[in-house]
Parts: sequence; structure tokens; C-alpha cells
Amino acid sequence: MTNAPTHRAGKPPVLLIDAGGVLLLNNHELLLPLLAEYSGLRTPEDYQRVHFACHNSTFSGVRPDGDYYRRFGEVAGVADDELEEFTEAFRALSHTRNMCHLAHPPARRLLGLVRAAGIATVVVSQADGTAAQLLREAEMCQIGEGPGVEVDGIVDSELVGFDKPDPEIFRCALDLVGASPGQAVHLGDTVPADVRGAQAAGIRPVHYDPFGDCEDLADDHEHVRRLEQTCDLLLQHQQAR
Repeated sequence: MTNAPTHRAGKPPVLLIDAGGVLLLNNHELLLPLLAEYSGLRTPEDYQRVHFACHNSTFSGVRPDGDYYRRFGEVAGVADDELEEFTEAFRALSHTRNMCHLAHPPARRLLGLVRAAGIATVVVSQADGTAAQLLREAEMCQIGEGPGVEVDGIVDSELVGFDKPDPEIFRCALDLVGASPGQAVHLGDTVPADVRGAQAAGIRPVHYDPFGDCEDLADDHEHVRRLEQTCDLLLQHQQAR
């Protein structure tokens, strides 16, 4: 069992955390029926495994692999003669609403541990102005009291006018809690947006890579496969300061 980090020597750490792909996942319940029609995917675990593989290759820091929706069909085993039809159907279904709205239970546990330790937490999301609403509706987190874990801030790129990897979006998050870049750890699921953006802002990046799909050869950032491992990194970061 992972314990919450405790305050020791050094300035208290600050957790910056991505929303989509970390706190919220694509809703496999809405997407699996289409996938089952074209491929062998039947379970939520099957879906998320393929999603993270495709997400990491499409948004790779080394060799971006083009169209996520087509790549998903290829990895899922859709037949070659049905791939174009599947790609367009999957793309259309995925755009009927923001599909990244399903609460990720390990992420909620992580937020609870960090909150219990009194560590400031700010969500940093490349979103469309609805990040706070989606997080509240999923009962993941919110500013102030509510159905999820209380966080200190939610930075939505549409509302602040900066997209990842622009370091300004991370500076907006730090300003909300009066922290310096050296105090912060940013946890996200992409190299180009999360890792490179955090690095540009002088923040320690951690890549959430649950299946070990990251192909970045720079070896300049840490990875966690289980979100609870972030607690240990926060403790290490605090002790190092």
C-alpha cells in the first residue's frame, strides 16, 4: 500500500497534474460497441491498452505516427479492407462529444493521498473550456467542496489563452499556489505537451506511461506505470530541495 508523502526538509512540493489521460480516460463504455463490431476488442482493459499504445505513438516525442483513429484500428486488428470504414466511423463517434470524461479510480486515490498530505495540487489541462465541469461531473475533483477531491486550482488552456507545451500555462498554475518551478512535479501522459512543456517551465516532468509504451530515447524524464508511484516521487523531490 502506498502511503501519502509527508512534509520533511525542504520546501513543500506542488503537484501539477494533467486531466485527459490521467485523471479522466476515454469512455470505453461508449466506444467498445463499435470496436467490437470491427475488431476483437471486448473489454475495458483491451480498449485502454490499445488507446495508450496509439496515444504514445501518435503523440510521440520521437516519431509521431500520424492519425490516432487509423492507428487505433491497425493496433486493434481491424481487417485491412475495413480499416478506412472503421477509421471514419470511429472518428465520427469520438467527436459526438468529449469522450475523455470517464473517472480514473487510481487517479482519484492519488489525489486523495496528496490532499491528505496537505500538498498543493493544480490540474493543468489542454482543454476546451470545460475541464472543470468534466472533472466535477466525473466526481474526480473540483475547487472547493464537492463530489470529488478538493484541489487548489484548475487551469484550462482555453480559458487562460496558452496551450501546452507553452511554459506559460504551467506558470499560470504555479501562480495560483504561489510556488516556484523548482517546487513542482508535473504528471502527464504525453511527451511533446506534458514533458517538454514542463521542462520548458523549469518543472520536473513525470510521464504517466502505464504500459511502458514511451519510445523517447532522450532519457531525460521519469515514468510511472502506477499513479500511486507519484507519491514516492513527490517525497523524493521534497527531500532533494
